[in-house]
Amino acid sequence: MGKKKITNIKIFIILLFGIFCVFTTCDSGENYPSLYPSLKVVNQFVGRSIKSVSLVGYNFNSLLITAGNSQLFALDGGMPGGYEDINVTVLYGSAFANWNASNTFDFNDGETTTITLHDNNTID
Repeated sequence: MGKKKITNIKIFIILLFGIFCVFTTCDSGENYPSLYPSLKVVNQFVGRSIKSVSLVGYNFNSLLITAGNSQLFALDGGMPGGYEDINVTVLYGSAFANWNASNTFDFNDGETTTITLHDNNTID
């Protein structure tokens, strides 16, 4: 009877370990490409901070992207304006004044479009 009880415990432990391995090795989906585009906003304008970014269907407000920094935005609500020639407007400024810069960009599902604010008041 003692050997049978030990064998049952071994089988239970092996079964438990197997179940643990199956559930911990499942793919969490991080290896699959995103179904939506994303937007990376880079600030290269020394002395100015990006305060908001807007494009069709999105308004990212109350930002503080300082010079030399960036922020990534998931556009997971879809692209209501399509994917080509999308106008992106960046509001940037200092403690005393604000300015806008805008340009058109193309987006693709699963890819990141990077825009950069430069110190000549342009984004590209």
